[in-house]
Amino acid sequence: MNLNLKALRKHWDLFASRDPLWAILTHPDRKGSRWDTREFFETGVWEIGRSLEQVEALHPLPRKRRALDFGCGVGRLTQPLAQHFEEVYGVDISASMIQQAKDFNQHGSRCQYVLNQRDDLRIFADEHFDFIYSNITLQHMPPRYSRRYIAEFLRVLAPGGALLFQIPSKTRDAGSKIGRATRTFYYRFLWDLLHPDTPYMGMYGVSNVEVVRLIGRNGGRLIHAAPDPAAEPEWEGYRYLVTRITPEAGVVPSVPYDQAMTGADRRSTMDESL
Repeated sequence: MNLNLKALRKHWDLFASRDPLWAILTHPDRKGSRWDTREFFETGVWEIGRSLEQVEALHPLPRKRRALDFGCGVGRLTQPLAQHFEEVYGVDISASMIQQAKDFNQHGSRCQYVLNQRDDLRIFADEHFDFIYSNITLQHMPPRYSRRYIAEFLRVLAPGGALLFQIPSKTRDAGSKIGRATRTFYYRFLWDLLHPDTPYMGMYGVSNVEVVRLIGRNGGRLIHAAPDPAAEPEWEGYRYLVTRITPEAGVVPSVPYDQAMTGADRRSTMDESL
């Protein structure tokens, strides 16, 4: 489904009004408002703790002033980041998600929630964040937007900081060309006409080869890439750990391009359970 940002916002506002926790973590047995709120937020504490442990094992952060949670939803990951950074900003396209994040917030002004309905992050200055995290968010937007946001991540990332993000690379769909074309036509052109009040959670990817090139073109340096199971079994995906280097920083050599996890059988020392 080739959504524009207006349609994407509409779908996520609908999810937020009906079953927001499940829309964020789509466990089958939690659909229908069956997430226990405490359990839901505890998953974020574990995820952020484990992710930062892995990041700093490969690239110790020189500063921990500001962090960005892109695609924050109701703040599942934003609040745990506040245990590690002085200020944390959660950004989302859905006004309903942002309002719920504010209602759930236990950290006062340490957590700021910002509605952003543009295809950029111009609300933030260059080199503003020491750490940027985005998980299971870019996969739900068409590539023309995810590419743009990756470039923006690098613009707002401080030199020496770290960017950790996940995105699918390619589909494993083995169906016929006619079948794939039919599904594409249905979701792209007919879904909103036939189901105007039913939200749709699309899945999209950008090849890992293209992601590595995009990182380099926008002043980033790939530290590590690892296979990621978030979009399985339909998609092969990766998590990318990136820094932004200036000549003065002089840290962490780049991973050679031909070693940038371009094969699905390549394995990583990073935990693949995230």
